[in-house]
Amino acid sequence: VMPLLIRKTLFAALALAPLYFVSATGAAAATAAIEKATAEEEKLFKQVFPQADVFSKKGGTRPHHKAYKKDPTTGDTTLLGFVFMTNDIEPEEWGYAGPIEVLVGMTTAGEITAIRVMYHREPFGSFSIATPEFAAQFVGKSVRDSFGVGRDIDAVTRATISVDGASRVVKKSARRVLQQYLAEQQGQK
Repeated sequence: VMPLLIRKTLFAALALAPLYFVSATGAAAATAAIEKATAEEEKLFKQVFPQADVFSKKGGTRPHHKAYKKDPTTGDTTLLGFVFMTNDIEPEEWGYAGPIEVLVGMTTAGEITAIRVMYHREPFGSFSIATPEFAAQFVGKSVRDSFGVGRDIDAVTRATISVDGASRVVKKSARRVLQQYLAEQQGQK
């Protein structure tokens, strides 16, 4: 567990990170050949990042796939964002009766394109976070949002332990992927 002072410092750095790095590199020109995800993975990833044409293989210290738009005329690719499984980044976040695994799509500006709950377990059925209404509320959320249940995330049902866990794991993993990306961009400057 990260000490409170370090967590606050990291959050402040993320909140103050100038997004001009993101917009400048998000519109990058041609990319060398991309090691692509499998066809099965790409089909799944399109569910959370439908704007992307090509997805890379998983990589990075906070494992994720990069989502690209391909220019049909030139073949050049532009990085749009990332697709990742929350349990690859935050494996210890749990809901009511076990881990919560969420597939997340996120732009380079830190905006959630969509989520899909891939796995969670509840003793009385999958009615809290597996609903389309729950997932829909994350579309367009920024990593700068609080993801607070009852504030900007509705519980949808009264199963708040799983809702809290799912909201927390999406927020934390999205922020960590974006932090890695911003640090990589800072290193390239």
